[in-house]
Amino acid sequence: MRGRLFAYILAAGLGAAAPMVAAQEKGALTSTVELEKVSGADSGKPVQSYVAPDVVVPGDRVRVTLLFANPGSSPATGVRIVNPIPAGLVFDGTDDRADFSVSVDGGKSFGDLAGLTLPGADGSPRAATDADVTHVRWLWSTAVPAGGSRSVAFFGRVK
Repeated sequence: MRGRLFAYILAAGLGAAAPMVAAQEKGALTSTVELEKVSGADSGKPVQSYVAPDVVVPGDRVRVTLLFANPGSSPATGVRIVNPIPAGLVFDGTDDRADFSVSVDGGKSFGDLAGLTLPGADGSPRAATDADVTHVRWLWSTAVPAGGSRSVAFFGRVK
């Protein structure tokens, strides 16, 4: 693939997979939603695992994994993945911080959550929180090799 690739996925609701729309070039973007399960301690630490959810209830933590596959014959450069936070979730972080930013204004602008503000009840600026996040975005600074793939994930709490 040559040039820049824009991949946009809409993870509506909590479906296991969502449709992919590629605005510029070919690429396959899929999403998977898994329920986080915490079981007994291993060496004093809780053990986390992820399973396909049958049912989720308020307070459950889910992981949304986005997998980009490059079926092309050349590296995909400038890959941009934007994902709205589904209406039934509150953003709860990511472990994939490289090239990552969030939006608190419906996807109009992006930045590091720690630097974003919103108008408070009295009209003065207040610090944005996880609950304010409307979109997550990765702008990959490294290419996805031809025939290769890369994944990222974010977490959400069920409302």
